[in-house]
Amino acid sequence: MMIQHKKINPIHFFLLVLMACGQRNGSNTDNFHDNVRDQSASDPKVENICFAYLGEKDTVRLQIDQKADGKVKGVLVYKLFEKDLNSGSFEGEMSGDTLIAEYSFAAEGKRSKREVAFLFRDNLVLEGYGPVKEEDGVFRFETPNELEFGQGIQLLRINCEGGG
Repeated sequence: MMIQHKKINPIHFFLLVLMACGQRNGSNTDNFHDNVRDQSASDPKVENICFAYLGEKDTVRLQIDQKADGKVKGVLVYKLFEKDLNSGSFEGEMSGDTLIAEYSFAAEGKRSKREVAFLFRDNLVLEGYGPVKEEDGVFRFETPNELEFGQGIQLLRINCEGGG
């Protein structure tokens, strides 16, 4: 009798490892929101928090570098299949568990600005979508309080080290 070994899909294996790296031992709470609330302007130490989406041909990386007084800064990179690399920085504010920020990025050889929105749930981040309008060269959400989350990209928390 011959034992058959099933092949492990490398993408599924990598996602499983990625999910395991984002888990915390002994706690199911979300320290991201605690960090935002507890961070003060007098505390120069800022923890980097990273999230990523890894599809078969797409990747998205969100790195939050600074949090103080509800203000959030960071880096956001989209590498979507058959589209130009979209990479830049953002600055915005947390309102409860939602970040709305202005994203300044380079794509297709030019600089652009648009609003982005992310909903934070434990170790998961959901990108928000909704109608936009252009104001002074920036594409902004028409009604930020009516954004839809969970319909598109979902990012998992990852270790920031080595993933720059």
